[in-house]
Amino acid sequence: MSRLQKKRPQSEKRKRVVETDGETHVAVKSTVAGKPVQAPSAAMSEKSVGQPGAGNLIAKTAEFLREVKVELKKVVWPTRKQTTGTTVVVVIFVFIVAVFLGIFDYSLSALVQAVLT
Repeated sequence: MSRLQKKRPQSEKRKRVVETDGETHVAVKSTVAGKPVQAPSAAMSEKSVGQPGAGNLIAKTAEFLREVKVELKKVVWPTRKQTTGTTVVVVIFVFIVAVFLGIFDYSLSALVQAVLT
C-alpha cells in the first residue's frame, strides 16, 4: 500500500502572484507549524499553474481518488446490530405514517362524497 500525503488545510496556504519577464505565475507560500515554506519558483512550469490538459485531468482524478480513500478510512461504520435496529425503527415508522395517511385520505374522501351528494 502506498503512503498517502495529507493535504494541508486551506488556512495554511497563501497564494501570491509573481511577475517575472512579463509572465505571471502563481506561487504558493505555505506555513508549517508557523514557519513559512516557499515552493521554488524554478519548479513552477506553465502546466503546474493549472492549464487544461489530459495529464492534468488524470492527475486531478488520481488525487481525488486518493483523498476519497483517506476520507473513507476515517468513517466509523455502524455494526450489523445497529443497522438492523435502525432499519426496524424506520420500517415501523413508515407503517405508522402510512396507516395515518390512509385513515386521513379515507376520511377526506368520505367527507367530499357527503358534500357532493
